[in-house]
Amino acid sequence: MNNDNMMASAKRILAISDIHGHQDGLMRLLHAAAYNPSRDQLLLLGDYIDADNPASWSTLDMVGELVAQGALAIPGNQELKLVALSKRYRARGRIPGQQKQYVKWINSLPICIIDHEILFVHAGLRPGIPLREQSVRDMTEIREDFHDYPLEQLAAIIDGDPSNLSDHRWRRIMFGHTPTSKLGAAPGEVWTDGRRIAIDTGAKHGQRLTLLNVLDGTSYSCPTEPGYRSGDCSVGIVKGLSSKSPG
Repeated sequence: MNNDNMMASAKRILAISDIHGHQDGLMRLLHAAAYNPSRDQLLLLGDYIDADNPASWSTLDMVGELVAQGALAIPGNQELKLVALSKRYRARGRIPGQQKQYVKWINSLPICIIDHEILFVHAGLRPGIPLREQSVRDMTEIREDFHDYPLEQLAAIIDGDPSNLSDHRWRRIMFGHTPTSKLGAAPGEVWTDGRRIAIDTGAKHGQRLTLLNVLDGTSYSCPTEPGYRSGDCSVGIVKGLSSKSPG
């Protein structure tokens, strides 16, 4: 399958992050968005599970099925934590067969995706370090050093870094990992400053799970509840988000 061709021809690019076991919410959002893998490109940005809660692991089966249909996925810190836990089990001579399959699948995923001049990553990047030199830990765990970095300085780095001048030049970064309410957005709302776009809208914390149309800013979201349940979906528009690159 040629992912580059798929991305170029997709009518919509839909992105979601930090599902944290809320399979029902993910299904509701895909239904609300009338997701069609033959015409839409779905990007999944990590933290599909809570590594310490095996009840959430089956979400990886659903994500795997979506990938088999054409979606693209990257790992979050929770998936990498599951890989680390499996190494401990292996050292003791006991690791469940299903967990082995999950680990193999997680290890096959790319750490980031680039398209439409946007870099999609789970947590962010360490400013000032070329993409090829970024650590996996930073890309899946970084917080304040990335999202508190001054916007003008970040823009200058992105625009001036020769390592970005390629066929896949990127000028914005879409990420999850840090709930948007901690970045200044209202609980359950997408956050952006024009260069950084945060889409972890707090599903793990009883706020909302959000599926975002990257190209036009349409958002589909639902509240999340204990027991991995979810409520009815709503549709909105994220202001300040456009498919056009920042000037």
